[in-house]
Amino acid sequence: MKREEELARIVYEATRLEALWSKRSIVPEPWDERDEAFRKQMIDNVTKYMNLDELPTPEQAHNSWMNNYFKMGWNYGEKRDPVLKTHPDLVPFDELPKDEKDKDAIYLTILWVIREITKKL
Repeated sequence: MKREEELARIVYEATRLEALWSKRSIVPEPWDERDEAFRKQMIDNVTKYMNLDELPTPEQAHNSWMNNYFKMGWNYGEKRDPVLKTHPDLVPFDELPKDEKDKDAIYLTILWVIREITKKL
C-alpha cells in the first residue's frame, strides 16, 4: 500500500471510529467496504490537505466534501444510503446540525495530528 493511501485510510478510519464512539447519527462503512471512487477522492483530498501550510476551515472542508460527493453521483436525501447515493449532510454548512459541524472540525483535527506526527517520521 502506498503511503498516501495508508495515510488516507488512517484519517478515514480514525474519523469513522470517532463517529462510532460518539454514537453519531451517521457512521460510514469501513474503508475496505467503500467503493474505489470514494477511496480515490479520499486519498487525493488527504494528500492535498497533508501538503497545505494551513488547513481549511470546517466550512471549507464541508464544501469540498460536498463537491466531491456530487461528482461521485451522490444527492441530498433524508437518509444516508450508499446504494442510492443519498446523504442528509449534502446541504450548506449553515444548515448542518451542530454535531455534524463538530464532525468536520474533528476530521480536520485528526488530519492535523497525523500530519504533525508524520512530519517527524
